Amino acid sequence: MTQTLRYFLGANSPQGPVSRLDQLEEGVRRCWVVTGGSARGRALVLSRAAEALGETEPREEMLSLHSPEELAGVLFPARGLSAAGEGLPLRCPGGMERVVSLWDCLDQDRLFAQKEELLRLTREEKRLRGDAGGYLYAAGALMGELASLGWSAMDREKLLAYARGLASREFPRPRGDGKRGRESARFLSALTGEGPVLLRETAALAAPRTIAIEDNWGAVSNALLEALRELALEAGLDVVSCHCPLFPFTKLEYLFLPGPGLGFFAKNPGNAKELEGLAERTIHASRFSRMDLLRERRARTGFLRKAAAGMLDQAGEVLARAQAVRRERDGIYHAAMDQDALEEIARRTAGEIKKAALE
Repeated sequence: MTQTLRYFLGANSPQGPVSRLDQLEEGVRRCWVVTGGSARGRALVLSRAAEALGETEPREEMLSLHSPEELAGVLFPARGLSAAGEGLPLRCPGGMERVVSLWDCLDQDRLFAQKEELLRLTREEKRLRGDAGGYLYAAGALMGELASLGWSAMDREKLLAYARGLASREFPRPRGDGKRGRESARFLSALTGEGPVLLRETAALAAPRTIAIEDNWGAVSNALLEALRELALEAGLDVVSCHCPLFPFTKLEYLFLPGPGLGFFAKNPGNAKELEGLAERTIHASRFSRMDLLRERRARTGFLRKAAAGMLDQAGEVLARAQAVRRERDGIYHAAMDQDALEEIARRTAGEIKKAALE
């Protein structure tokens, strides 16, 4: 049985919700986009799509940022096929994207009768997610200052020299046409409506060999991961870059090189317990840092880390309340759906994917 890799393609960030569903169209020849209906209904169609080619077909399952037990998308990389839930911008409807609409499954008269309640729940969820964003913004600012402390004590030249040496040993540049590798963006962790989630099983499957970068400040690990990422791409290797949800475009947390089966991850007090025993060896940030300077700032470091953890806890509590409201609203939509029609659409979509895989 082929192991399934699971990631997030979204993040609750200080800038608001971030979506990378666009990744489901990178290098893909056809994508099914499920729209309308309830979130639970869309997840059902996507789960049937994920099962369409059987358990032996390599696939990546993208988990919902709201409810990690539900799917937001699926990718069959070897077949060049994917399916996504609502939120993927359509580039070429009918040509590249096959739109799967669930709107006709809804009893819209029933929904009209519950309009006021639906609007109230929508406003309440929006308010709660805005409150959560404030806590996330504060957490990001605190973690940013912590990284600045680490950056000010870092020997960047020594770090870059080490990265080049590590790359030459672990993934030397092959002789060839000098073609640059391809990068895929994913999230391995997320702060969801059901709390923080880190997909340890995916980390173990994506990289049989893993090297940890232990860093309590977040500057050395990011700089080293960025350097290794660039060196791998220059060597013609494909990479999977997983950013920190608080800094979804600027701070790397995990880097996977599927070719050599090698991975790197930033190890910090927040994830050390969950990732314990995963790495075959550890690189310590202290070897690239002026530890005397960092010891002088120990009190500030401790405050920043504790305050950021508190802000994240607060954000998690508010997101949990927002998720409860979202489920209540989605329950109204799901109850208004024709379940037989939904099952038929799910069956037909899975059939279309099976057919496309043979083309």
